[in-house]
Amino acid sequence: MSETLSARGIPKSELIEDVESWLTKEKLSVEEAEVVLREKYGKYKYVESSMTAQKQRMAEKIPEFENSLSIIDTLIAKRAANESFETTFLLSDDVYTKATVQKPETVSIWLGANVMVEYDLENAKSLIDKNRGSVQKVVDELTNELAYIKDQITTTEVNMSHIVNYGVNKRRVAAK
Repeated sequence: MSETLSARGIPKSELIEDVESWLTKEKLSVEEAEVVLREKYGKYKYVESSMTAQKQRMAEKIPEFENSLSIIDTLIAKRAANESFETTFLLSDDVYTKATVQKPETVSIWLGANVMVEYDLENAKSLIDKNRGSVQKVVDELTNELAYIKDQITTTEVNMSHIVNYGVNKRRVAAK
């Protein structure tokens, strides 16, 4: 099997058109070929499941970035108009308070691992926009890889069918 790889290193499943010559070339019996193809199919399904979950997790982050960008745009507009505004924020679990912000200059952003960093509004917008772009790129790559995986699954299913049909026909001829 000449295997080419996807961007993430997933091998391509070549369509088996001539089962007998493929079995000879691979030095496999019909039963061994069925096992090999079932294993390959299982691996593709596992990768598909894993990538689908990863894509979903990443895609769920995009609205959060959009919301953060919208809030920063509002803060920039309030600062430009020299307007104060009232906001409600969380102090601790289920405890909120109101505050009046006179002239917004900075925001604090959670970076993860219990780290929060204060940025001026333009740098915060730039950082969030960059991170949103990175997440969108990963989602787009996963979408392409999932389409590739689905093609490989379909090809493997067709190959499994060819092998099974070949085995049935071979047994039928042997029984006569």
